[in-house]
Amino acid sequence: MKNLLMHARITVPLLAVAALLVAPAYAGVDSKSANGAITTHFTAEYFNGQGGFFTGAGERIVKTGPKAFTKDSETLLISDISTWPAGTYVIVVDIPEDSETGFATWFSDFDGSVAVSGTIVVTDNGDGTGTMKVEAYY
Repeated sequence: MKNLLMHARITVPLLAVAALLVAPAYAGVDSKSANGAITTHFTAEYFNGQGGFFTGAGERIVKTGPKAFTKDSETLLISDISTWPAGTYVIVVDIPEDSETGFATWFSDFDGSVAVSGTIVVTDNGDGTGTMKVEAYY
């Protein structure tokens, strides 16, 4: 029992020190600007049938009133440009039935929310991949 108590006395302070050393690494994730907006960096990697494999990074920006908004701004590399051709797409909640192109729905890579507006610009990289710039509002 005495050894167990000695182990606990050493372990608990070490865990407290470890927590203090790790905390600053997360402190820089969110930052508040002068206008009251909070920005959070995020990354994403996933397979999507349209566009292939997506790899990217972005910022979630949340501003409270006045003029409140929630926005994702991100850049993604997509592995298959043939299934998501180069061009500019308007983000809408529902793609119009009589439309063949120019519209897209978008789910946030930050938290999965459905975007209500924004734009996606896809650029052909010339090697079968594409770069996607997303500005999406929620």
